Amino acid sequence: MKKLLLLPAVCLVLFGCADKKAQEQSLMDSVIAVHQKDMGTDEQLLKNKTVLDSLAKKTAAAALTDSVKLVLDKVIMADSAMDVWMHGFNPDLTTKPHDANMAYLAKQKKLIMQVDSQLNAALGVSTKFIAKTKTK
Repeated sequence: MKKLLLLPAVCLVLFGCADKKAQEQSLMDSVIAVHQKDMGTDEQLLKNKTVLDSLAKKTAAAALTDSVKLVLDKVIMADSAMDVWMHGFNPDLTTKPHDANMAYLAKQKKLIMQVDSQLNAALGVSTKFIAKTKTK
């Protein structure tokens, strides 16, 4: 009788562990997916930064120079936010329990989503500014 009860208990533990790892992997995958998308956005943002740097050097009008600097500051802050997140992110989840890993990944998902919003906003502002400035 004990042997019959032992088998379902072992299966339950094994499947429970596998399910927890699957949950962690799913959340990790969603964090990494946002990060990968943001890497492409950050690349375009750095191209815009180069154009804005050139505009700042070429522009003689004080009002336009101030505008370029404001947009450039947004670009720099967004790029910096990405760097800070990347340096703080630790993908090694092997040393902590499931609940701690899930809490950590949920926090990282929230942080990378904030970075995503900041990058997209800076990219939108800088792209519009560059387009508007080039047509003048």
